[in-house]
Parts: sequence; C-alpha cells; structure tokens
Amino acid sequence: IFIISCSNVKKDKKIQQYSWINFNWVGDSIGDKYYDKLAINIPFSIEGVPHKFESQFDLGATSTMVYGNTIEPYIKKYPNLANKLDTINKTNRLQGNDVGAFKNINFSLDTVSFKNQELVLFEEFGTKMTMDSVDTKTVKHIGTIGPNLFQEHYLIIDFPNQRMAVLDSLDKDYREKTIFVDAKLDKGRIKVPVTINDSIHYFMFDTGSSLFPLSVTKEDVKLVSSLDSANDTLNISTWGEYYDVHGYKITSSIFIGDYKIETQNLNVYDSKKEFKQFYENEGISGLMGNAFFTDKEVIIDFKNKRFGIVN
Repeated sequence: IFIISCSNVKKDKKIQQYSWINFNWVGDSIGDKYYDKLAINIPFSIEGVPHKFESQFDLGATSTMVYGNTIEPYIKKYPNLANKLDTINKTNRLQGNDVGAFKNINFSLDTVSFKNQELVLFEEFGTKMTMDSVDTKTVKHIGTIGPNLFQEHYLIIDFPNQRMAVLDSLDKDYREKTIFVDAKLDKGRIKVPVTINDSIHYFMFDTGSSLFPLSVTKEDVKLVSSLDSANDTLNISTWGEYYDVHGYKITSSIFIGDYKIETQNLNVYDSKKEFKQFYENEGISGLMGNAFFTDKEVIIDFKNKRFGIVN
C-alpha cells in the first residue's frame, strides 16, 4: 500500500508541474431548458490594463481576438494599448473583411502568459461599453481565444477538471495512455477523422460549438441517425445571428480511431443551410463540439497533426 501511495503522489506532483489554464463552463437557458455547458470561458488579462476580462475558447475560430465595442473605452483610457493597435496594415480577415490587430502585445490566459502576440480587433462587435463601466469590478467578456496560440504545441484539454495546458512535449504517462489518430490541420484548425458505421468522415473540432456532439447539413443527418423526425429544436446564435437547429437521436456507431464514442441520449443536429458551402470548402462533413468529451481529457497535437483521447 505504501509503494502504491508513493507512486500516485509522484504522478500527481508531475501533473501539477504543468502550468494549467483554468476555465469555466458557461450555462444558460435555451427555451425552457437549462444547459450547464453551453460555452467555455477563460480568464483573460492584457498587460498594462488592470481590469478583469474573460474570453470564449473557440477552436473553430481562426484568430484570437477582442471585440471592438467592448475594448473601445479601454483603448481610450490606456495609451500604451492604443499604441499597439495597427488598423493600417490589415493582414487578418474576419467574416470576409480585412481587419486590424494589436501587434506585439502581451496577455495571459488565466495565469499563463503569451508574449509578443497578435490580437485581432473584431470591429463593431460585442457589448458596447461606456467609460463609466470601465472601472466597475464586474468581469467583462472581451473576445475569443482561437487556435493560433497553440500551433506547434500540444494542447491538453482536461474537461472534468476544467483546465488545459500548452506543452512543448508530452511526458511518458500521457504518451502511453492516449489514443491518437492522424488528423488534418487547416488555417490552424484541427479536422478529425470520425468513423460512422465503418465509413470515415472528417469533422472540425470546434469548442465554440460546445453544446453539440455533431452538427451536419440537413441532408447528412441520415449518416448519423436513422430517424426521420427530430426530438429537439433549439434556437441558437452564431456571431449574433439567431436561428433554429433540430436534433435527431444518434443511432449509428461512432469511433475515433479505436475509441468507441458513447452516444447514449445524444443527438446529431442539423445546421443552417448556409453552412453547407462552408463544409464543402473545408472538406468536412460538419462540426464536432465538446459534448462527446465532457468527462474526458483530449490532446490536440498541433505539432504532428493528431487528435488524441486520454484513455
């Protein structure tokens, strides 16, 4: 017993050496039902700006960004922040528009620092803030955290313990207990091969679509469900636009590599028709959210283009 106990303590100490980034689940009601895991928010701070912020963790985005309406009064109040904003050399695009960015800026996710980064400005988006609201103690939702921060690293997402870590290498313990599959990396976003009824389909892993196991076109619902009628309808929003999606009970067997996904009581959801062109352009069958993994650890190996589930 003593040997086993010491071994476990050693493992725990090794894990604690990681610089963990803590995150929070965000819950809300949709219709008459409350969902406790609608989104993931991470504490966010900007060097030289002594205020508390949070940003949504969204691996389906292409950039880490702040919202123009929300950041505007802070730009006015803090000249050092304003001096880092470049709106002339617009090298980033959001929703088809060229946008500016803060250059060589330092910020932190929880207590973990990211130095000399680019922070994209999403103009005219987000909650409008007044100068009077800047000094209030409430945490302001200021932006989105995209996958650009994690390129060439290993990203561990520990869903049960609500934390993540960004690593240069994996220790032996994680290497041995993780089931990896080769994936695709495009614009920094990971696309995972998912086996549905013995046929492989690629899905973009999108932590911003937290609620949904899988989202597909209306036509492709039949890949995952044998049912013709929906058992759920949700009114959701994407970047401020609201629309209905319909859920169908998953009846197909689903694997990621050799790992069988538990799908009991889970739905596949149809996407609005405008998403069909996006899926075709990206070479995917749809989006895969967090719902498959809320009781698991997953590892995204951005270095070697792999997706792993810790077994």
